[in-house]
Amino acid sequence: MTKEADSLITSNTSPHLPVTRSQGSNDYEEQMQALIRKLPEWMQKTLTWLRKPERKWVRIPAGILFMLGGCMAFLPVLGVWMIPVGILLLSEDIPFFRRLMEKALNWIQRKHPEWMEASSDAK
Repeated sequence: MTKEADSLITSNTSPHLPVTRSQGSNDYEEQMQALIRKLPEWMQKTLTWLRKPERKWVRIPAGILFMLGGCMAFLPVLGVWMIPVGILLLSEDIPFFRRLMEKALNWIQRKHPEWMEASSDAK
């Protein structure tokens, strides 16, 4: 590729293209992994399994069901805690929820940095 073509490509990239979001995506993934490492081992395995790209058809219905269950917090077992879990699952596939999750992870990193630290007591 020539210098002119290279400069043309770089001058036309917008901040909304995946090329420029690679650093943000890496930060998001690192933050998610840091939080997942804080969970018990069985939950780490479950989330790792669910976050694989080929599990999309399990992840989307589960995320929707969690969010619906969170809206029925007046029932036993169901509660508001289910809404963030639904957002977390849907954030892998839906850009709107991904942005919400990125904002939440950035807030957690600012307000509770200890939640992002490596933990050896997760079982």
